[in-house]
Amino acid sequence: MTFLDRLAGQTASPHEASVTMGAAVLSYSGDLSELERRLISIFRDQFPPLSRLQETVFQQIVDRAMDVVRNQGAAQDARRFVQQYVAPAITTPQDRLAVYRYAYALAMANLNIDPAEQVMLDELKSGLGLDPASCRVAEGDVLNEFNALHRALAATTLGLIIVAADGQVQQAELDDLKAARTLLEPIARLDDTQFNLVYDMGISIYNRFLTDTNNRRIFLYNIVVPKLDTPEVRNQAFHYAASIATADGDVARAEIDTLKDVLTALQMDDATGEAIFAEFMARVKTIDGQAVQQ
Repeated sequence: MTFLDRLAGQTASPHEASVTMGAAVLSYSGDLSELERRLISIFRDQFPPLSRLQETVFQQIVDRAMDVVRNQGAAQDARRFVQQYVAPAITTPQDRLAVYRYAYALAMANLNIDPAEQVMLDELKSGLGLDPASCRVAEGDVLNEFNALHRALAATTLGLIIVAADGQVQQAELDDLKAARTLLEPIARLDDTQFNLVYDMGISIYNRFLTDTNNRRIFLYNIVVPKLDTPEVRNQAFHYAASIATADGDVARAEIDTLKDVLTALQMDDATGEAIFAEFMARVKTIDGQAVQQ
């Protein structure tokens, strides 16, 4: 007997339905972990009734939600989940739009909406009887409210793309990804706690989308760079990329190719890129393991 069959005839509270919906959306990125739990909490204000809960009560609801999604398969059939669990619990037009906004905010924690997430969003629109125009307004509100977070996440993801370029994750490069964040405005102002959250979100993006070379390139051009949307920030971004690529003293051919892609994606000319890279050249001792000629 499925989770939804067991719940037949029972109506969840709006709090339980919204949090379980949030866990369902995040489950599409893989196993629900401590990061997903944090995201459910961070974005909870998108569904205002959740912000009025005492923290202990909210965390108990999260525990139950993660259990029914992780262990009872609540999200396997998105249509049934919305129609039998979410819709009966969330009844007012205001709350229905708010729960859609909550779902969209959580889905965008990976900087894009993938097909499985889109299915859930579409089922919410249909099953809750939402007006498409109102949904577009809600999506725009989310993008505006979390623009700073999305830009910081794009900046960190750029760093991870550089780290992964040669297929070897060097600790010196990971250390520089963190230490050199002062070079790039979207992450320069973050304190350690804020940056660590963004870093963890970036690792989630890497594990989900960026282990494949071609996917990294697509993500760079279509998702990362559009968030780095001013000439000044793009200049800073190439400084950041060059710093990470040279942090271990070696620049592999694959890293050079990735830096070329970054330069093109950022719409910067070769001369500007060469001048920026020259600032870090003193750190380079080898290229593809071969000593640099002085």
